[in-house]
Parts: sequence; C-alpha cells; structure tokens
Amino acid sequence: MADLAGACSHVYSSARMRQNREVVPGIRPPSNFRKNSYVSAFAITRHQSPVRSRVSRGTRAPPSSLPWTIAARGVGTWRFPSSGCRQMTIGRGKIPQMARDAPASEYRFGRFAVQPAERRLLAENQNIPVGPRAFDLLVALIDRAGHLVTKEELIEQVWPNLVVEENNLQVQVSALRRILGPEAIATIPGRGYRFTVALKPSESPTLSPPAQAFPATDDRTASIAVLPFVNLSDDVANEYFVDGLAEELLNVLSRIRGLKVVSRTSSFYFKGRNVDLASVAQKLNVAAVIQGSVRKSGTRVRITAQLIQVATDSHLWSETYDRELDDIFAVQDDIAQSVVKELRALLGAGTGSTASAIAAAEVQAAVTGRTDNPEAYRLYLKGRSFLVGNQQEMDKSVDYFQQTVARAPGYAMAYAGLAEAYTTQAYLRAVDRTEALGKARAAVTRALELDPDLAEAHTALGLVRFYFEWDWPGAEVEFRRALELNPGSQAVHEEYGNFLNAMGRLDEGLARSREAARLDPLSVGPAHNVAINALIRRDYELAAAGFRHTIDIDPNWTWGYIKLARTLALQKDCKEAFAQAEIAERRIAGGAAPLSWSWLGVTYATCGDITRARHKLDQLHALEKKQYVDPVTFAEIHCALGEVDEALGWYEKAFADRTPNMVYAAILPRLSPELAGNPRFEAIIDRMGFPRSENV
Repeated sequence: MADLAGACSHVYSSARMRQNREVVPGIRPPSNFRKNSYVSAFAITRHQSPVRSRVSRGTRAPPSSLPWTIAARGVGTWRFPSSGCRQMTIGRGKIPQMARDAPASEYRFGRFAVQPAERRLLAENQNIPVGPRAFDLLVALIDRAGHLVTKEELIEQVWPNLVVEENNLQVQVSALRRILGPEAIATIPGRGYRFTVALKPSESPTLSPPAQAFPATDDRTASIAVLPFVNLSDDVANEYFVDGLAEELLNVLSRIRGLKVVSRTSSFYFKGRNVDLASVAQKLNVAAVIQGSVRKSGTRVRITAQLIQVATDSHLWSETYDRELDDIFAVQDDIAQSVVKELRALLGAGTGSTASAIAAAEVQAAVTGRTDNPEAYRLYLKGRSFLVGNQQEMDKSVDYFQQTVARAPGYAMAYAGLAEAYTTQAYLRAVDRTEALGKARAAVTRALELDPDLAEAHTALGLVRFYFEWDWPGAEVEFRRALELNPGSQAVHEEYGNFLNAMGRLDEGLARSREAARLDPLSVGPAHNVAINALIRRDYELAAAGFRHTIDIDPNWTWGYIKLARTLALQKDCKEAFAQAEIAERRIAGGAAPLSWSWLGVTYATCGDITRARHKLDQLHALEKKQYVDPVTFAEIHCALGEVDEALGWYEKAFADRTPNMVYAAILPRLSPELAGNPRFEAIIDRMGFPRSENV
C-alpha cells in the first residue's frame, strides 16, 4: 500500500496502483595479526572485565598497552608480530564442542520431512529450496529438538573453522522461520535457539516428490510470461475483456507450484509494442511465452492461444476455440492445462494421459473463488480494470463489483476485489474512512466464508489489519497465509515486504521485495521497494541506484525523481538533488500533491534551502483549508528543519487520526535521527504496540 511515511510514503503499493498518483561491533584482531588457523569465537578480558564478542571486520582490537588475553575457540593461534607490540599467542578456548551423534536418516514434524543424507527438506513430499547454511542449521536444531542450542555451538557446526559475525546466524534463522513458521524456532535471549516442534517417528522413507512437481531447474527453465492478448473485436470497448482473459490465465498459472509466472505489470509492459519475442524473454527472464488473440461478437467469442519456446522459436502448443461466452471458463482451464502439460514435457516430466490428468488436477486446484455466471464475470473484469488508484476510478470499481456480487452472490473473488476497492478508498480518504473500512471488512469476511483458501482475500484482510487496525500479529498471519496459498503472487510478496520493513525486519523485507521484483521485473513497485529498503538501511549509494532503475523502467513515474532527489540530498550531492527535484516540480505543477510536496520540502531542508522548504509548508497549509492533509506531511518537513517539537505535534495528530502512513513510525528514526530516543516519539511507538526489533 503506502511504504515509509517520510521515507517511503508515496502511493498505495498494491499491484494495482502503479500509476503516478499523489494519492498517492564486534572486535577484530588488528591488521598486523598473523593467522595460523581459524578462530570462530573468543573472549577478551581486560582489567578483569570480560567482553564477549564475535570476530568482525573493521573493528580495532583492544590496545596492546593494556593487560588483556583472548580465549579463542579453534585449532590454532593468533600472534602479534614483533613490530610495535609484544608477541602474544592465543590458544584454544574452553567452549565445549557440540556433542551429537550421527544424524538420523530422516526427521518428520508437521507437514515437513528433513533428510540429512540427501540434504533435502520436503513439505508434503514437495522439495523445498533451502540454502546450505540454513539446512545445516536446521539439522543442528532438530538434532536437539526441545533443548537450547547456544549461538556458539550453532556457529561452530554451521560455519566450522570460519570467522563469522553473529548476524549471519540470525539471517539463517529468519530464512528457516519463513519456511517453517515463526513458532518453529524459539529465541532464547542472549543465549541461543530452540527447535519447538515435536518430531514424529519415521516409520518409512519419504517418497520422492510426485510427478506433478516441477523438477528443480534454473530460474528460466520452468518460467513463462502471459503476454496481453490482441483484441480483434470490432468494438474497442472489449479491451477490458481481452486483457482480463489474459490476466485470469496468468493468475491461474501463478498458483501452479514450481512454475514461475511473470506478473501482470511486467507482461503487459509490452502491450501495443512491436518487440521481438527474444527481447521480451530476455527482459522478463523467461523461457516461454503465451500469445493470443480474442474476437468477441455478441455472445460468441473466438480465442486463439499459442505457447512458444523462445530459445528455439518453436510452437509447443496452439489452439483456437470458437465458443459461447458460457464456455469461457472451460476455455481458460483448457489453455492452462495444455500449458502446464507442455512445460512439464519440456522438462522431461512425462507425457500422455497421465500427464494430462495431473495437469487438469493442478489447474482445478488453482482455480478458486470464481463464478460460472458469464455476465458476472464480465462485470468482475470491469471492476478489476478500474481498480487502479484515484477516487473516480475507485467509485467505478466499487459499482461494478457490487453489480457482480448482486448477480453472483457466491463469487468469492468479486468480494475480495470489492474489499480491495473499499480499502483503497479508506487509504485515499476518498470517502469516510470508518464507513469504507466497515464495508471492506464485511466484503473480505464474506469472501473468506465462501472460500477460506482464497489468497486474494487473505491479502486484503492483511492490508486492513496492517494499515488501519494496527494489528501487527494479525496482519502477518494473513500475509503468511496468502503466501502459503499462492507463493507465485507478486502482490503478496510486495505487501508482505512492506509489512516486514515497517516492523524493522529489513532482511526479511528485502527478501520479499526481491522476490516480487523477480516475478515483476518491469514494474516500478517492486524495484522501488528494494531501493526503499536500502534507504532505510542508510545505504544511500544502493538506494540512489535503485531509484534510477525505477526511472529507467518508467521515465514518467514522478516518484522516482522525488525519491532520488532526497537520496542525493542525504549523500550531500545537492546540485544533482535540486536537478531531480526540478524535474519532479515540473511534473506536479498545478496539482495538489501533499506527499510529493513533503518529500521535496525535506530535500530542500536537507540541502539548506530553507526558503523553498518553508514554501512547501505554506502549500500544505493552503491545501489543508480545502481538504484533509495527512499530518505526517507537515511533520516530515519540520523534522528536516530541526523543528522537532513542531514535528512531534504533527506526529501526535497523525496518531490520533490513525493515518495509514503511521504504520512506518517505528523505523522513521533511521531517516530522521532527531526522533531517536525522543520521549514523546517513543510514547507514540509504545502506544501503537510495535514489536521491539533488533533491526529498528
């Protein structure tokens, strides 16, 4: 939805709102050490005061003039050379080695199975990709399930004879929790971790993954893009219908496990462009594409579709369907089944009647929440076509979705779309927020009653709980459930990434944003979120490169220039920052753009142009007399001007108003250091109930 207020607030970051709308230390041996072997942990004692640390790069060792010793864990020694300081040998420490027997051939828990010898993690007989360090960590924890395993023991087993920082351990734990669930591994503060899930007896070897699972391949092999179908109808008003067919096919295929399907924004990037397929495949990083055309006349429709392997420029499959609109869903299913079957054959996973049956079963499992009413489906596609961002379009979207559910009361996807539209209205404050949220909750509740396993509904509920209810645990439950149901959804990865960033879990947030960018490489949204993550980390060089990338993707996306300007200001490159800000000013001239004005005001204040910064405040005050303006927009500029008390007054008002941008309050001090440790600001954070994170 929105990202960071004052660091990220720009536009509802749902996959449907890509338009440019305003509503838019460790201790390290000194360099003159000679390392005879490896040391993985050590304790430094100076004046009888022990300091335990992990070896890390770039930190000085204690001065040699003071009496100190190092108890090192490892198999060798560190020595000072004679130049400038006394020679000293550090021997082995007394940290005990992890005592463990040979691992079992298989561990079972919940729906998972771990096979150490084969280095495989399975979930319901499906291979789950997991990194080698994460796998070693999982085996180490499971081997002592129910018991504390110290950080030192885990580092020794996962990184034997290597010097690593403790952060590496945290990263791998986070990776496992994303797969197994946050409750599977408990943190014992200051000591280590415990595997909490009960193990099951292993009575027989786990079967190999069944035939319907796509084989493990490189990223391009089991990958596909559904290009926008060509509208051959006489009536251009049918464009929404043609686009909707391609999008629905894309959505079904994205739910097929093991198949990478590029998201709509990137696939539709080529709509109306004369680009050769090789270039398309290279830009989208896919091995195959689906092309098609639609001719609609009255209640009849002709659909032609073809699956092309780009590397060989060969047609793997093609078909033409002449049907009544009543049969449109059967056509969609047939296309999806044929695509899945042909891709599996391409990967050597079988052909024939068995392969056809498997493909049909997978597609039927992926088709959820829809209707068999063709007119309701047409209205639903209309509603989706207007679900793009501003107030007028939201009104039309709501109207079409309401007509849809009136015709098909059991249409779960339509209720999920209606919930998204109402939630967007609440975010934009296009209507009374309380009223819009009440309707959004009712719509998403109905969607889940009709289909408890509809990923889109869980995502919609997650957005309500995140941006409006400030129910952090509840929001994460919904996002995780949506991801479990549809791991190929770019929108779910993106929204969950925004949530994780807001919670200060930046490593996890970056992983989700990168996956969203992989699924949607030509969309500014995921690329922007990767850049925002770097900005929050204060990696300004990487952030600037990321915002330049968004401009490369879409030179008309004004927010790319605005956020690049602020990043350059933080790098003290004010000349270039002003140049980018000027581009943005020209693009928003004459419009009401409070969030843009706020970001530009911060840029000017950061570079010392107080006059222009205060002009932005004047613009916001003038606009406030005509419409509601988010108090966060005022707070940001005051904070950049060093007027912390004034800023806090506006933040307190934003808290009282429960504005959605306040969900990023916990990480604001990373970009506004003046707020760090301020009692008034900390009181807001406490009242919002943010979890305390090591990353914040």
